[in-house]
Amino acid sequence: MSLQEPLYDYAFIGMGCANSLILLELERAGLLSQKRILVYEPEQKKGNDRTFCFWLEPNILQDAGLDQLVSYSWSKVKCNEEAPQFLAGKRYYYLRAEALYAHTSALLAQHQVSVRKEVLEGSPSGLAHFVFDSRPPQFELDARNEVQISQSFYGWLVQTKAPIFDPEVFTMMDFSIPQNGHTQFLYVLPFNAQQALIEPTRFGEVLISEKEATHVIEKFLEERNTQFEILEKEQGCIPMCSGVLQNEELPKNWFRTGAGGGQLKPSTGYSFVRSLTDAQQIVKSLILNEAKVKRRKSPQRFAYYDRLLLKIIAQNPERGKQIFTKLFQHNAAAKVLNFLDEKSTLLQELRLMSTLPILLFLNAAILDAKGKFHHFLEKRSVAFYMSCILLGFQYFQLGILSNIIMIFGLLSIGLPHGALDHLYSVSNRHRIPWRFIGVYLGLGLLLLVVWYFLPYLALFIFLAYTAWHFGQADFEIWKLRSGVRSFLWGIFVLLLILGSHGVETTQILSEMGIEIPNQLYFSFDIGQNTTWLLFVLGLLWLFNTRFSSRIMETLIVLILGAWLPLLPAFACYFVFQHSLHGWQHLRQKMNLSHQNMWLQALPFTLGALVLFGAYLYLTQEPNWGRVFIFLSALSFPHVCYMHKSYQKPQ
Repeated sequence: MSLQEPLYDYAFIGMGCANSLILLELERAGLLSQKRILVYEPEQKKGNDRTFCFWLEPNILQDAGLDQLVSYSWSKVKCNEEAPQFLAGKRYYYLRAEALYAHTSALLAQHQVSVRKEVLEGSPSGLAHFVFDSRPPQFELDARNEVQISQSFYGWLVQTKAPIFDPEVFTMMDFSIPQNGHTQFLYVLPFNAQQALIEPTRFGEVLISEKEATHVIEKFLEERNTQFEILEKEQGCIPMCSGVLQNEELPKNWFRTGAGGGQLKPSTGYSFVRSLTDAQQIVKSLILNEAKVKRRKSPQRFAYYDRLLLKIIAQNPERGKQIFTKLFQHNAAAKVLNFLDEKSTLLQELRLMSTLPILLFLNAAILDAKGKFHHFLEKRSVAFYMSCILLGFQYFQLGILSNIIMIFGLLSIGLPHGALDHLYSVSNRHRIPWRFIGVYLGLGLLLLVVWYFLPYLALFIFLAYTAWHFGQADFEIWKLRSGVRSFLWGIFVLLLILGSHGVETTQILSEMGIEIPNQLYFSFDIGQNTTWLLFVLGLLWLFNTRFSSRIMETLIVLILGAWLPLLPAFACYFVFQHSLHGWQHLRQKMNLSHQNMWLQALPFTLGALVLFGAYLYLTQEPNWGRVFIFLSALSFPHVCYMHKSYQKPQ
């Protein structure tokens, strides 16, 4: 065993429901034999701290080896006072946590297991070959559009003197109880004619209290005129959140499970079957030794349905009763459960939704779209807004305003961001850095000499370090690791900017002394060619989807720039994304105010302008090609020094 090889084969962070199911699946697949297992569990799982209820086909339950752990099951369901309905091939199961924990503990006792009774902090690499992390989730919430409420419940397991229950029928939702400004219902699981779990449940921001629930249960039993004995009490709270899980930088062998892995359905709080399916898919991938472990994922449309429902309940809690009553009143229970399992077709979903209050959901959909639009605008970058503004100027033929913005941006952030290299390159900031200035000018002069004698080589060098620098700056702000992917990103940025302006690019290259043969000429003509789309799809395939939102916004900026002339399109990205990213990096690194940074950059910015003026004066035929040659010489030493800055730890 090498020194870098993890000490353990599997690590389980928490041994609740989700990780217990993964452990059982690993055992069934024969993947635990001779394996070393690490378990982080601050408190030993014992006793019945919760119960797991779910509907499932009996053969699937048996195949999963869980049938022996189930305490009870029901073949019929009812809502409110409607007639009971069969579950069409499924049963509703009741599994006590103590049974699952005992089975898991017995299994662990048969293997090489190390237990650490502590809370793990972070996600340390090298913990094990595979890590299953069931710690509670953190959601990314847009306060304007996302919803977070709770499913809270408090119940009694009672033994009654009179036989008042039907042991074949469980009550999923009984809205006959007072709503009291909330969405709340009674949930009843009868184990025999005289024993049942009675549980008032509330969907909302305010949790149901023991006092409120007790009053509901006592009234329920009082109406049935029976004496009773309380055998157990149960209380819990399940998050119901429409927000996505927080984006985490996790090792490739680290898997969030349970609610933290997206296996908790926001609109119902059910997770057992989803976690079971997820466990089965994970283990199947391990058996097949797949490069990427497959997980159970919900189709996006169901997340949308859940968000609309939660939005209605949060904003109009008194309407929850109407929605769920109509849902079960006008649809077969089996179809409703199939819909909640996210196994229905779009046509089936439309038929089901037609039985619900259409105007209520339409209003929620409009508010959701409005919230999404506001969220989109709030999260957009300066580059996005500037590309839209420049397009507006272009449409109304206000090119002079575009030029003013470009000049202002170049003087306020474009040049100053490159005039701060001395801050992190010179140890004594109180003396004039003559050596630094000499090296800086020397590097720039060296590239000018290459341009004079070997223009094609100079162009290659210019494009190469520009692509590297663009990618490195973006990835640094996006907190991604620089390297091959950042370089490919920089190449893509240049290709989309230059390729979508083929005629202008060719003209400027000609002014730089670079002639492009006709057979090498290409253009991403946005209006007629789909080459740019292939690049976009290829890029999204290249990068992890967790980062696609950041990449997509930049792609939008670049594609909008395709309808602008080359110079405004290039300036929009260079000044309002790249330069701002570089400026932000330096501000974080040097811990300086914007004003202080600008003042520190001012002498070197003025020096660059003086050199630029002298260069244009000495140039016999000033044109944009000559301007870009000067900018390449000016940026070459900047890229070298900035690379060192990016490499240094914060």
